Amino acid sequence: MKTFHFLIGLILGVAILAGVFFVVSTAFQGDAAWAASLEMAKSHKMYAVFGGLALVLLVLLFALTSFRLPEKSQYIAYDIEGSSVSISLRAVQDFVARLSGEFAAVQELKPVIRVHNGSADVQLDVKIRAGAQIPELCRMLQDRARATLREKVGLSDVREVRVRVQEIVGAASSETLAGEKSDTFMA
Repeated sequence: MKTFHFLIGLILGVAILAGVFFVVSTAFQGDAAWAASLEMAKSHKMYAVFGGLALVLLVLLFALTSFRLPEKSQYIAYDIEGSSVSISLRAVQDFVARLSGEFAAVQELKPVIRVHNGSADVQLDVKIRAGAQIPELCRMLQDRARATLREKVGLSDVREVRVRVQEIVGAASSETLAGEKSDTFMA
């Protein structure tokens, strides 16, 4: 839908630029050019009407494609011993977000889970407190998220768990080795 919206906007922009160029160039050519342009429009009324309708249609399509439809609720579904289980993807993401309580160095955890053909890709966007061993913490977060999805949710095929450190938050009262107060660092 975004590509269609961009394409319509591009066509509309080119049409408007062409129209502006035509009007400006005709204005600089004098009264004879204006008269010739009006005479051409009179002799080709049908083309002018269809061109105007096409322009109005493009404007309407551009406006309609700018609206996003609400996202459908996605579910993780699998069968267990002859019965099926469906869990909302939002509920699974909220459940995984609670892992932040298990790690003192994690200030905030926002998971994004994408499911393709029964297997999951997980992305964990985290804010980490300064002083944490980031590589070790990320590895532990990956292992814990994978184990939680397998054991607690029942999702056996977790392909990838990526951790993106969005921010390293320094403690307000502690001082760094240089004697300056630590601040928030953006990753």
